[in-house]
Amino acid sequence: MIVRMQKITIFVRSSWKDEVLNTLRKMGILHLRPMSPPESERLEEVRENILVMERSISLIPGVSHAETYPDPEYEEDGFALARQLLAFTEEMKHLEEEIKRLEEEYNRVRVWGRFDPEEINMLEERGITVRFFQVDQKGFRSLIKGQTVHIISRKGPAFFIAVFSTEDSADIPFDEVEIPTRGLAKIEALIEKKREGLLDTKEKISEISGKAYHIKNTLMRLKSIFGYETAKAGMHEEGDISYIVGFCPASEVINIRKTAEEKQWGLQIEDPSDSDPVPTLIKYSKMSKLFRPVMEFVGVVPGYREYDTNAFFLMFFSIFFALLIGDAGYGIVILLMTLLAWKYLKHAPRETMLLLCILSMTTILWGTITGVWFGVKEISQLPVLRNMIIPSLYGYTEKNEETVIRICFLIGAFQLSIAHIWAAIRTYPSLAAFAEIGWAVFVWGIYWIVGFLVLNDEMYALKWSLPVIGMSMVVLFEKQNNNGIFKGFSRGFAELPINTLTGIGSLSDLVSYVRLFAVGLATKEVAMAFNGMANDVGFDSVVGILLSVFILLFGHTANLMLAAMAILVHGVRLNLLEFSRHLNIEWSGIPFKPFKIVGG
Repeated sequence: MIVRMQKITIFVRSSWKDEVLNTLRKMGILHLRPMSPPESERLEEVRENILVMERSISLIPGVSHAETYPDPEYEEDGFALARQLLAFTEEMKHLEEEIKRLEEEYNRVRVWGRFDPEEINMLEERGITVRFFQVDQKGFRSLIKGQTVHIISRKGPAFFIAVFSTEDSADIPFDEVEIPTRGLAKIEALIEKKREGLLDTKEKISEISGKAYHIKNTLMRLKSIFGYETAKAGMHEEGDISYIVGFCPASEVINIRKTAEEKQWGLQIEDPSDSDPVPTLIKYSKMSKLFRPVMEFVGVVPGYREYDTNAFFLMFFSIFFALLIGDAGYGIVILLMTLLAWKYLKHAPRETMLLLCILSMTTILWGTITGVWFGVKEISQLPVLRNMIIPSLYGYTEKNEETVIRICFLIGAFQLSIAHIWAAIRTYPSLAAFAEIGWAVFVWGIYWIVGFLVLNDEMYALKWSLPVIGMSMVVLFEKQNNNGIFKGFSRGFAELPINTLTGIGSLSDLVSYVRLFAVGLATKEVAMAFNGMANDVGFDSVVGILLSVFILLFGHTANLMLAAMAILVHGVRLNLLEFSRHLNIEWSGIPFKPFKIVGG
């Protein structure tokens, strides 16, 4: 659930600024709202230093998991180390580019053999002209007589030749190649020198990376300084009195009040107004916490006055996951990989591992009742597995596709109508609650219409009447505000064109759930295609077995990765767009970030 907040205003003498900020920072329960833009040269300098530190930290793998640090008394200058690390990293990139350029030059020059350009210059001083040409076989045969030609190398049909002459040979009818300015020996020496420099630079980077805790410690201190200076600059001052405004969880107000009494602060506690930028703090249940990794990955937060949907999202996302992958074999692979990661990865997040276990098990369940195992029909006919199949859902019977499509629409109707019922419960006893019930009724009317349009279902009067009943409830109740039912009805009737467009959007939203069937079908068909390719290659020879195994491993791995991408695109979308739109969630929330000591 979203934790209720209280708006806190603390009044102190201006000379007490540092004291109140240090106390609040130690408490770590107040999300501050700056009263003025906190800009200063000092803040800008600290901000730039933090960016330098964060860039350097990002270059060191695994440093974010460091938990213990040496005694700060013996700590090195983390900022200096960060700058050195960035400088050496840039130097490493430059050396790698130089080596790559020299290697390309070496490949271009080596067709001309091992020569020293100085020797060519000496020949020219003695009146002997040397020119390089690349010609084909026909051109080589047609060289003008009297020319001294030396074949340096040959690559396919191309001849790389040098023409020696004591006279002007400008009339040779071939494209001349510019003589390289450096020979192979010099290029090799430069490459070796650059590689030695690169190795030395990498050793320096490795040495600094081993001191990552110094950089992280300094970064934490800089962030603390930045947060403190930002808060101080954001305090509003009126003569000898300064005040600071923030938001605190209602359960923590008693601690603020107690501290204010002890420190003799002035204190004002009030409910946030509609215009206040109230931060969102979500208190997770054991179940809803499991979906937190997905929401953190997407990076969205509901507004303070919106809804905590994690529990609902977990339930529907598990269903979406199962239908989008649709293969019990893939579900087992995901489960085994999750269990191995949980066992061997020291820092594997427990919530993520539990979520993947749930998702893989729902996939196994769906794949079992549909009989889809790695896209191999024969597996589904094994004695035990055959008995677990629901005939009307069997994945290899084409007529059953209509049943799965119907299930997708049914899931969509349930989810979208739940959104409106939830909104109705929240707005009750306002008459607007009945408008939300009307929208829920309208969604089920749309469900029957979609079945008629897509699946050729039979329609009768009650089904046709549901959208009309739902929209009528919306018109009658949506705009009621205690100034007369007829005025409210008039306002609702005026909104009818807009609500009609919204209703059409609901039709589109419901049809959108067919993507669950489409992606699941595509996953099965791709698996079957790779199985067919492997079967065509055959398993009757060692080479055939190796090639077939490669096709199967590559094909199913690629298919599983594509399915995972589809989950992020489609599974998350149905929750964050279709469902959220019907619940009027805009995902514009401000994360609750209490003013506290960084790292504390």
